[in-house]
Amino acid sequence: MNNKIAKGIALLLFGILLCAGSGEINATILYNFGDFPLAAIGVIVGAVGLYMVFSDMAE
Repeated sequence: MNNKIAKGIALLLFGILLCAGSGEINATILYNFGDFPLAAIGVIVGAVGLYMVFSDMAE
């Protein structure tokens, strides 16, 4: 497996983790910071991960 594909899969999984745990992260860790849009950041990170995975397969 290519190193770029592995990093893309890791980013995709991290994006899913951010989307799934955004409510709990905001409630416990960032309680005085307000509602930080971790779900939106997770979607962006996941999209970058998908790009990294499938851009290498097209070549």
